[in-house]
Parts: sequence; structure tokens; C-alpha cells
Amino acid sequence: MINAMRQQTRKIATLERDNEERKTKEATQQKAEDTTPILGNRLMLTAGPGGPMPQQSYANGIAPQATGFGGF
Repeated sequence: MINAMRQQTRKIATLERDNEERKTKEATQQKAEDTTPILGNRLMLTAGPGGPMPQQSYANGIAPQATGFGGF
């Protein structure tokens, strides 16, 4: 019984310490994100694909859709 209580106490202390470390790490990360300029090293959502544009011809900019029709 005493050993079980000791193990629980150690586990709780470890979890509390880990939680505090996580909180401080997240706070410093959030502070760094708040001070970093938006156009820094972040990717923009409107940047498109990272590689070169594929050389495919789409009618009116719309990609052909797979319909399962095999043709004749």
C-alpha cells in the first residue's frame, strides 16, 4: 500500500513537472510566433504548388475529371 502511494506521488510529481515544462515551451514558442513577421519563413496559402507548374492543357483552367468512361 505504501509503495503504491509512493509510485502515485512520484507519477503525479513527474506529470506536474512535465506539464510546467510544456507550458513554458509553448509560451516561448507563441512569443516567437507573435514577433516573427508574417512573410518570414512561413508558407503562404495562396502560393500554389512548390514545384514547377505541370505542362498540361486544361480547358478553361479546369482539370479533366475521371468519369470511368473508357471510350470506344
